[in-house]
Amino acid sequence: MAEERAYQAARPCGAAVTEDCLRSVQATVRGTQVRRESKSTRRELLLTGPGVPREVSMEHYEPLFERLRAGDVVTVTMWRDYAIAVHKDGVTQYSNDSPEGGAVFLTATVLFVIPIGLYAVYTGGHAVARAPHYAATGLPARLGRTLQPGLAVLCAVPAGLFGIWTGPVGVIVLWLVLVGVTLVATRSE
Repeated sequence: MAEERAYQAARPCGAAVTEDCLRSVQATVRGTQVRRESKSTRRELLLTGPGVPREVSMEHYEPLFERLRAGDVVTVTMWRDYAIAVHKDGVTQYSNDSPEGGAVFLTATVLFVIPIGLYAVYTGGHAVARAPHYAATGLPARLGRTLQPGLAVLCAVPAGLFGIWTGPVGVIVLWLVLVGVTLVATRSE
């Protein structure tokens, strides 16, 4: 979250160039690369030059990506190690490379993993503690509740979408509320 706030507060560099200001760096286009994956298309701008990444992911073909050719000289707006935008001949195209949304995505990802980990610890601990009994009688049909952890994982989806407007704290609060409702609703299952 601190990185996002620092990025949002960044201004163009003045006389003193630091990594926390928006600085302009010249680069040469090595080419473009379009990869079609199952449900999406990845557009990569291939660059060479000091202080710029070798590949910059672009969301759209327009307004600049489809016009760039190998050998073109472009100006890349950099903030820390992020290539924020590419400029050529007065046309600017923003890249997918920025810290915005990173905290929400990370929080939602962690909330996917927590229920799975807790369920594995619970089920594994239960199995170890009851191993002598299970050795004598066989494994039960169910080791713990299988429905609740799956629903708790699914609760991270709406919580993550909610986080677009509220940030990571909103993701956690909504996830906890949804998991609580899920646990109460599936208690009798």
